[in-house]
Amino acid sequence: MDQALEVVVEMAESIWEGFRRALEDITPAEVNWRPLPEGNSISLIVRHLRIEAQWHRACLERGEPMPHETTENLQRQIDSVTLDYDGNLKALEEAYAGFLRELRGMTLGGLKEQTQAAYKAWPSSSPHFLGFHQAMHLATHWGQIRTIRNLYCKTRGEPARFFPDNPSYPRGEAG
Repeated sequence: MDQALEVVVEMAESIWEGFRRALEDITPAEVNWRPLPEGNSISLIVRHLRIEAQWHRACLERGEPMPHETTENLQRQIDSVTLDYDGNLKALEEAYAGFLRELRGMTLGGLKEQTQAAYKAWPSSSPHFLGFHQAMHLATHWGQIRTIRNLYCKTRGEPARFFPDNPSYPRGEAG
């Protein structure tokens, strides 16, 4: 592994491990629960992450561009991905693992080239954005999933699953 990418790979691996822990012991009811009718369920989030992870992997492996416009063909591909939580999680795991394998074998210069190819239609603030965009995206939804799981517990009179006794949150007082 290119030593210049070691921290990026470590970050991506750590985020993945935390994301997977957040899904441990999840029930089918939790997977499909929405805090509001128009809100995301965990199943929807995992489907979304699967699609995006496959795009990121294709960018890194083959230099494919990140989709910029939603063409009819792209929309058909997106629509063909069902809400099969287990299948989507497995496909997400495979795509993320493939992305990490490719990233481990990259050089910093190669990552810069693949980033330019992937985001040529997008403004990017970093010449190596492709190396950490996937992990940032996953981390954002990791937090969303933890929040949904906490809300699911609380709406059933149970303590929050993640940090139920965090002293930095007030206990019933208006803040």
